[in-house]
Amino acid sequence: MYSPTKKCHAESATKDQSGPHRRIDCACTMSEIFAQATLEKLLGKRRFTTELLSGGVSCDTAKVTWPPDGGAVVKRALAQLRVPGRWEADVDRILAEADAIELFSRITPMNVPAMLARNDQELAIAIELAAADMQDWRFSMLSGTVEPEVGYTLGGILAQWHTKTREMSATELPQRIINGKKRLYDLRAGAFYGGMAQTWPEYGSLIHELSDELMQSRECIVHGDFSPKNILHGPSGTWVLDFEVTHQGAPVFDLAYMSAHLNLKAIALHSQRDLVSQTLANFLNAYQHHGGMIPKNLPMHAGVITAVRVAGISQVNYLDEAGKASALSRSRQLLEGASVLIP
Repeated sequence: MYSPTKKCHAESATKDQSGPHRRIDCACTMSEIFAQATLEKLLGKRRFTTELLSGGVSCDTAKVTWPPDGGAVVKRALAQLRVPGRWEADVDRILAEADAIELFSRITPMNVPAMLARNDQELAIAIELAAADMQDWRFSMLSGTVEPEVGYTLGGILAQWHTKTREMSATELPQRIINGKKRLYDLRAGAFYGGMAQTWPEYGSLIHELSDELMQSRECIVHGDFSPKNILHGPSGTWVLDFEVTHQGAPVFDLAYMSAHLNLKAIALHSQRDLVSQTLANFLNAYQHHGGMIPKNLPMHAGVITAVRVAGISQVNYLDEAGKASALSRSRQLLEGASVLIP
């Protein structure tokens, strides 16, 4: 039996999530309710109850539970992303996410959810529910709780992913990840960098150069969406989520993505600016401590990402007009070579 409930709640469901850090996003619209047949192919014949979740712009996502105490998060990719403009991407990116979870779980098994099931024909996956005390790190920060030690944890995780996969042969890496440049272009290099090169033509040459680096590099496996919204953190541990853009590429992108988002948080969180600054410093220090190297053009990449989150196709919703102006100014500083560390 299938019992759907159309609720729009936390992007990353926990076993019993509640409280001020729970994501409420009732603007989400699901393309369709998950079919009983899809759930049965993933999880077997059970009495399912589903709670539709806000899966961001790229996925249909549901918290699925069944008696007596079973549960999972089920995800299925969208062809047209949930943004005002036209933004399409191949739906097989959900299979790349499954491949990435399986890969990274071999490196840092405590920092990714377990893969419970995948069905490549249905383009759907089921992953482990997080513990109730693990909260969306973005919303924890925006509600005033900034823990700089989380930055150190994340820097260590990312360094291990980059250094370990740099050492792996092509036969040890999933082919979907190796061949992930189209996803990178559709979701990042084209949409973000290409879009900003048109919006800011005065930086067009530099931005195209940075985009070319992303498309040409095959240095290691890159997460592609390493930002606070994809982190769950709490007493039970720290998880990284959402691996749809994972590809073989340039490690600078992951560093820049987190750096850009923390720069934006510092603008939004006036009273916690110093704590956010320390969080970013901890992140970069831990990355180096665990064997990673900081590329010289990190600020420029961070500048592009900061700009696109304010003036591009994928804009944050937590900055007022003054904050947006500050963020655009900061973007230009970074593109012109300023330190990525928060002043």
